[in-house]
Amino acid sequence: MSSQTEHQKKLTGFFAREYQNLLSYVKRYWRGDGETEPEDILQDVALNLFTKVDLDTPIENLLAYTYRSLKNKIIDRQRRKKPLVLSNFEDEENGENYLLNGIADDAVSTDFYEEQEEMLDSMIELIEELNPDQQEIIIRTEMEGQAFESLSKEWAIPIGTLLSRKHRAMSRLQKLFLEKHKI
Repeated sequence: MSSQTEHQKKLTGFFAREYQNLLSYVKRYWRGDGETEPEDILQDVALNLFTKVDLDTPIENLLAYTYRSLKNKIIDRQRRKKPLVLSNFEDEENGENYLLNGIADDAVSTDFYEEQEEMLDSMIELIEELNPDQQEIIIRTEMEGQAFESLSKEWAIPIGTLLSRKHRAMSRLQKLFLEKHKI
């Protein structure tokens, strides 16, 4: 029991000393979502440390552990999908929903889909000009959304090689695009 109290005292002292530095760190990396404040993230990490850390095995480098936890929490919160509320698009005076009206507008939708189809056809033509390895990596990662890790296992090729291959393919695609459109 005394080790638990001793551990909590160390954590409390740590957060008392480092609070401003940790808060500055969060503020530097946090791109707010309108709901969560940097203090909320810091308090969430602190709460997790106080409640979830195994008290029998002390953390060797508490400062590094805390900074990494903060970074992970920031990334998690920024990746979280924000729900889109349709009522945000309503005109208060007449109750019309601009988003739904825009979707229903056939002229806008038709033009948009035609442009998208032309762009896709153009990109497919350019991809066909790449060598087969580059074509495959672009198609599998960009169009099918597969992860490099799974492709690495499937093809028995190191991830670094796949990343290099994709980088060369994207550079070549960019060059071909600029040549085609004379930019």
